[in-house]
Amino acid sequence: MAAADDVAFKKQQPFSARGAQLPLILYLRLTDESQNRLGVDAFVDLRSVQRNVAGLLSGVLEETCRLQIALAMSDANATGNAVTVRGQVQAKLFACNTKDPKTHYRGVLLLGQNVNFTATAKAMARGKCIRFQLVDVALDPLGFLGGLADLFGLTEKATDLILEKGGEVLADHPVCPELPPSIASLDPRFYAGGVREIDDGGLGVALQGSVDTSAATLLDLIRGLDQKGLLGSAEQ
Repeated sequence: MAAADDVAFKKQQPFSARGAQLPLILYLRLTDESQNRLGVDAFVDLRSVQRNVAGLLSGVLEETCRLQIALAMSDANATGNAVTVRGQVQAKLFACNTKDPKTHYRGVLLLGQNVNFTATAKAMARGKCIRFQLVDVALDPLGFLGGLADLFGLTEKATDLILEKGGEVLADHPVCPELPPSIASLDPRFYAGGVREIDDGGLGVALQGSVDTSAATLLDLIRGLDQKGLLGSAEQ
C-alpha cells in the first residue's frame, strides 16, 4: 500500500463500548499531496470489535406493559464496502390490565415470535472520525406465527426499533483514530472513507484525509520524526 518513501506508523489504541475496552490497530502513512498539504491515509483494523459485536449490540429495545422486543446479535461480517449484521429479534405481546390509571399489570403472553434479521451498515468519514449507519433491515417472519406477528404490527415495529436504537448505538460509538504522539499535532481531517474487508469477512475501515503544512506543523512533524529516529544523525 505504501511507497518506499512514505512515512508509515502503526499504533494500537483502545475502543470503549458498554464498559469493554477493545484494542484497535491503526496503520497510518503520510504522503505528498500538494505544495501545501500532506496526505494522510489511515487503515483501522476492527476485527476485535467485530468478534464482540454480540455483547455490544444485544439487549432489550423496548419494554412496556403490552410489549417486549429484544435483540440478539449473532455476527457481523464485512462484505465489500459494507457490513452485514445478522441476528434474531424476539417479540412478545402480553395482555395488559390498564383499568387502573396509576398501575398497569402485565397479564398472560398472547404472542411470542422469534424473527431472524439481516441488517446492512455503511461507514462515512466525518472530521476526525468514521461513523457507521444502518441503511437497511430485512426481517424473515415465516409461517402461521409470522403472519400473526404481521397482523399485530410486530415485524414493522421491530424493524423501526432496530433502525432507531441500532442507529443510536452506532452514533454514540464513532471510530476516531488517535495518531501516535510523535505526530499528534498534525490534526488531520478525513474527507473520505469506508468499510474494507480483511481476508474473509474481517472488518476494517480505510480513511483518507490531509493536513496543512504550515511552518508550525512542519516543525512539529520534524520533532516527531526525530524522536522516531527517521531523520538520522546531524553529525558528518
